Amino acid sequence: MMKIQLGMQGDIPLRTKAPGTYEWWYFDAVDEVRELAVTIILFDGMPMSPYWLEALPDAQAEEYGGYAVSVYRKGNKIAGFVHHTKDNCIQYEQDALSIKMGDVSMKRSQNGEYTITIDTYFEDCAQSLKASFTCKPIIMDDTNEQIGEGNHCWRLIAPICGFEGELLLRQYQDIVETMQFSGHGYHDCNSGDDALDADYDDWYWGRVPLDEQQTLIYYHYPACSRHDVFSIAFIADKQLGLQRLQSCSIEEKKRALTLSLMTIARSIEIHGTIDHKTLHLRIQQSEALEIGPFYYRYLITAEDENQVCMPFHGISEYFNAHRLRSRFVQILIKTPIQRL
Repeated sequence: MMKIQLGMQGDIPLRTKAPGTYEWWYFDAVDEVRELAVTIILFDGMPMSPYWLEALPDAQAEEYGGYAVSVYRKGNKIAGFVHHTKDNCIQYEQDALSIKMGDVSMKRSQNGEYTITIDTYFEDCAQSLKASFTCKPIIMDDTNEQIGEGNHCWRLIAPICGFEGELLLRQYQDIVETMQFSGHGYHDCNSGDDALDADYDDWYWGRVPLDEQQTLIYYHYPACSRHDVFSIAFIADKQLGLQRLQSCSIEEKKRALTLSLMTIARSIEIHGTIDHKTLHLRIQQSEALEIGPFYYRYLITAEDENQVCMPFHGISEYFNAHRLRSRFVQILIKTPIQRL
């Protein structure tokens, strides 16, 4: 159902030139002290775009490149930009990667560190963002292990990162606020060669630090008419590296209706073993960050089996791929997704 690739080689562009193929690079980070969070996605083909869906099965990724950038403070979205662009370029040579999607650029140096620059300003725009970040992976796994098979590939590249930078919010040409950012981050990549709902209806993904040393990462596909439940989770440890939970099971709890009329679990419970030790964690929604017509992004915290809450926040998403086929949803998201 889904292929999983582990390691820094997951950054290497894999997309073929065949119609319908896509690839995206995802970063997120949380600054606990300033109560800030950011998500940054660069798309080589945007499979959740209504323009992309209308062009299937002949959609060419080069025609539908783009980016999505969001900034959150104290649970509120204070800046967000989603754009298609044909001003795109991807280069990979000798472990150095450079990606430009319009106003957003990402470069990975040969030592594995990332720099991200953003400048969404254009003439007469009401709001824009200028930002620069450095992302330094703390775990650099080069095993390049692969798990499973499927049309969609999740490439877990850097589960624990140091993430620092500066953000400038502008109204028209005036800078209205400057913010520093220093926190914990995450990076992965996804690629595929079919529509997102080809194999599954919906899924949960998330990552949350358990302490200063360890971070939990999980993926969960609820059962549907086309497949059984699929759950996988990892513990990223700054000293021990990446370890997979054995006998992993994920249960959805406290299901409730969102404002966009999606029923999602407000809490999930994860069971498994590592090194023959039983692990039981409860992941709780802390604050809703963004409520979309087909996705729900939120801050999470983790509790251990004794209901002790960890003092860190992570980011999780619920994604309903089946909703992308709704004509009403496509009309809704055509407005914010501009074609530049």
